[in-house]
Formats: sequence, structure tokens, C-alpha cells
Amino acid sequence: MAFFDRLRKLMTKNRPRTPSHRRKIVPTEKTGIRNRHAGIKPARQLTIQASPETKTSKLDSATKVTSEKTVETQPASAVMLVLYLDDQNQSLAKPQWLNGQLGEKIHFSPRHIDNYLLFHIIGFTTVFASPYRIMTLQYTKKLGHPVIMYSVDYDTREMIAPPVIQTGAVNQPFAFSTAVIDGFHLIKASRSLTGHFTDQAQTIIVMLRRNSWMAVQRISIFVKLLESTRILNQPDGDPYRYEFPKNSVWRAFIRVNTQNGETWFNLGGPQWINGKNITQTDRPENQQIAHRKPLTFTPVKQVAVIDFVAGRSLHTYDRPNGQAVKLIADGTRVQITGEYTDIHQLKWYRMADDTVIRAQYVKL
Repeated sequence: MAFFDRLRKLMTKNRPRTPSHRRKIVPTEKTGIRNRHAGIKPARQLTIQASPETKTSKLDSATKVTSEKTVETQPASAVMLVLYLDDQNQSLAKPQWLNGQLGEKIHFSPRHIDNYLLFHIIGFTTVFASPYRIMTLQYTKKLGHPVIMYSVDYDTREMIAPPVIQTGAVNQPFAFSTAVIDGFHLIKASRSLTGHFTDQAQTIIVMLRRNSWMAVQRISIFVKLLESTRILNQPDGDPYRYEFPKNSVWRAFIRVNTQNGETWFNLGGPQWINGKNITQTDRPENQQIAHRKPLTFTPVKQVAVIDFVAGRSLHTYDRPNGQAVKLIADGTRVQITGEYTDIHQLKWYRMADDTVIRAQYVKL
């Protein structure tokens, strides 16, 4: 019996189980919720009517929001300060305040400042780009015209030193020192050596005299040279390479007495002679010009052509080395009536109209 019991137990233990045909339902979350609410009736909806005070409060809030939006859309105001300064940042005029709206164009004209020129702008703009802005206009002084000082010999009117030039801004002062030139001393000046620059050029002429000239006199006399005389560029100066001949008569314009007791005469320009070999004389009589002798032409009868420069013309004359009469073009056919050779061995041809022309421009 023990054997059969053990065998039955073993067979029962290893037998496969038969699957069940019943479906086991596992509850889900939705199913559970549906089952829980299946027996609950829907709640009744309540309608709450707003009171008049609540409606008024909402209307005020809406109006306030609309008002705030309107304020925010208005353009903001802007201001710009315009400063007028010189090149040393010193104020030249009262500042200008310009008012407008952001983004608006700026319309203004800079102030005119006498004797100053606008040369630089800091912070330049054409519109109000920010609520507050500074624009600086910088000016510089207008340059005046130059002042020139000339140093001139008082007696000969010759310039004895290079001109001195000063320049500066309008209304700025100038001052020249007295010209210091060796051998000269100041006689006078055409105007004061000080002043102010203006918009007009100014000239100062300083007149000086040689220290060795004791007395100077302007004259108009005639002098006769007793000897052949060398001409100097100034009293006790340097001689030229030429002389004036003996017994020639000259007009003198200035007489100078020097420290060493000599007398000098000016004969015009930088031409001076010592007075020891001259004598004063009367004005010489004008010499009558001798009548011209008639010129004798060798008769010629021939047709010729003017041979000058193509497209150009040359003069004909009333006589050899005489006055020009008319122009005659290159290539013109002319009738030659005479031939003449002057004292310089230059040959001339006379034409049918009695004018003459150099033979070198005629082709026979």
C-alpha cells in the first residue's frame, strides 16, 4: 500500500494543469472611477449674477488700462543744448536751448560771431535722438590781412632791406621794431609801427638816411663834366664799367654833402659823380635834327614772292630801318622796283607801293 500511495502521489505531482476558460477581469483606474461615479448624480450648476458695484469696478479698470496705453504711445520730449566755444574752449556767445520730440528734425541756424569762423562741431545731429543732448560749435579767429613794412632810403627812394611781414587774427595787435640797418638812421615812418590786424592789407614805409650824409638837397640843375668821369652806384660806392665823356652835360637831381666834406651829384637812378670835376652850366640848346638825305635805289623791275614763315606775315617799312607801314603775308606776289644797301650792309627791296622790305624775305 505504501508503494501505491507513493506512485499516485508522484503521478499527481507531475500532471499538467488544464487552463481555465473563465476570463478574470482586472479593474483599471478608469473602470474604477466609472464604477465609483456610476451611482452619483450630477451636481446642479449655480448662476451668480454680478452686482452693479462689481460692473462699475470692472469698467473703471478697463478705462484705466486704456488711459495708460494712450499715455505710453505719446512721443517723449527732448532738449538739446548748443554751446558756442572758441578753439581754447572759452565761451563766445550765450548757449541755445532747443526743444522738440524724440525723432523730430532739428531746425536752427548757428549764431554769427563777428571775426570768427566755424571750424568744428562736436555731437552733430539733425534729429532729436535722445532726451538730452549737447552739441558744441567751435570757432576760430578769422585771420586778418598781412601788415608789411618796407625800409626805404629817404633820399634815393631805394629799398634797402627785405620787407618784413606780420600776420595774425583780426583785431589781434601787431608791433614792428624800428628797422636797424647798418649805416642808416630813422628819419620818419608813414604811420605808427603798432596797430591791429584787420580785413584789409596794411603797409608801413620806414624812411631811413645814411649816417654819412650830412645834408641832402633835391635839385634840378645841369652840370658839365670837366674830365672823363667814372660813374658810381652811390657816393663812395662801387664804380660801373663805363665813364661819361669830358665836356658832356648832364642833369643833376640830388646833391649830397658827406661827413668827409665831399659833394656828390645824382644823375638819375643809381648813378653818382663826385663834384670836384664838374661845373654848373645852363641847359644846352636842343640840336636840330638834320634833314634826311634822299635814298638812291638801284632800279629793278622784277616779280618776286614773299618768302617768310608759312601762314605768317611780316612788316614793310616807309624806308630802310624806318617806320612800319603794313603787314604782308607769306607767299604774296610783289613787284620789285628798286634795290638799296644801307651802311650796315643790309639789302632792301623797294616795292611798287613805295614801301621797302628786307631782301632776305624776298624770293626773286
